[in-house]
Amino acid sequence: MKILILAFVSAILFLKFACFTSESDKKISTKTDSPMNTINRVKKDTIINKFNNLDEDAFALHYDAIVIDTHNDILMPVFLEGADISKNNPHTQSDFVKWKKGGLDVQVFSIYVPERYKSGHFKYVMKLIDEMERYASDYSDIFALCKNYTELQNGLASGKMCGLMGSEGGNMVEGSMDNLVTLYDRGVRYLGLTWNTSNAIGTSARDENERGKKGGLTEFGFDVVKKMDEMGMLIDVSHLGETAFWDVLQTSKNPIIASHSAVYSICPHYRNLSDEQIKAIAKTNGYIGVNFYCKFLDPSVNSSKVKSIHSNYKNGAKNIDSDDLIEFNKQRYDYMTNNRIDGGTPVDVLIDHIDYIVKLVGIDYVGLGSDFDGGVYSPNEIYDATCYPIITKKLVERGYKEEEIRKILGLNFLRVFKQVSP
Repeated sequence: MKILILAFVSAILFLKFACFTSESDKKISTKTDSPMNTINRVKKDTIINKFNNLDEDAFALHYDAIVIDTHNDILMPVFLEGADISKNNPHTQSDFVKWKKGGLDVQVFSIYVPERYKSGHFKYVMKLIDEMERYASDYSDIFALCKNYTELQNGLASGKMCGLMGSEGGNMVEGSMDNLVTLYDRGVRYLGLTWNTSNAIGTSARDENERGKKGGLTEFGFDVVKKMDEMGMLIDVSHLGETAFWDVLQTSKNPIIASHSAVYSICPHYRNLSDEQIKAIAKTNGYIGVNFYCKFLDPSVNSSKVKSIHSNYKNGAKNIDSDDLIEFNKQRYDYMTNNRIDGGTPVDVLIDHIDYIVKLVGIDYVGLGSDFDGGVYSPNEIYDATCYPIITKKLVERGYKEEEIRKILGLNFLRVFKQVSP
């Protein structure tokens, strides 16, 4: 679900793209004497065990692990509404301040065209990529925009937050293979073949399930899948209709990803994956980033209750006075535990979806795909991107081992990315 953005024609909107000043840079740079600096360790994509007492060290593990979110829509409020990604925005779920506090190391930015734009999609995303590249240049001391696994590893080793770009909705290709190649050349490393509407590549899940539109991949869509395999571009089946899904599985030679989807057996929504689809993705050695959207997690969701709980927990966290991130998270978790609010969708439901995938196909195929800033309301305790550590704590409470948690937080996606885009 995407934010409905009102007013302004595209020409005016692009004039209002955020400008990042040196003052903003200072606000998100880590001072050498800050307690936060003590957790800025070199991140390695290896399975290691460093912590003897996970009950006590869950948050230390979180900040030591590589944490990757494979889908985020922050570019819409940044580039269309004038939010500044370098500041702690009160009206966004994510930004660089929140990511730092939440221990996120790699964010895959969704390159998406709002549905109200009826034409000029390819030109639009070229401007989005221009802005991403400009930001990477202006903030090269803290942020690395990467095109392959090697660049990603170098960025992590230097202590920078890393960004990847993934496009959402094949409508931006505009039926042109040349446009697809250009997206790849400019650094886009996965393509969600459809969004909620079908296009020249194939049929969307919404069209197939809610609108009765039959069909899978088009002839052009089959060619797109083969070209993506050839280039080393991940195929993302989130939002894709089931008929087209099976067309992809029968055509692609590479691991398949669902960057932001959940489990249909727990929450029967057309956007979620059936058991057979989950098994098929795992068979390709692929990856599923579990979506945080309560509507995809909880069939009995009460969005008003969730939003109210978010407000309460966020206000409570404001009273915690600690610059040490591990201590801050311990105190925040204690506050949430001691001030539990019934109703809404607890974070345990998100963990249920992760658990289900692990029990169905194994530990190697699941990760995090929040969909933050895409108009979603996330589980009670995950009110914004500062809250990723709570997921790690919950995984510890479910009995996951350190190496398993490291896989879920980021190593599973890294494995797939390394194979397809070395």
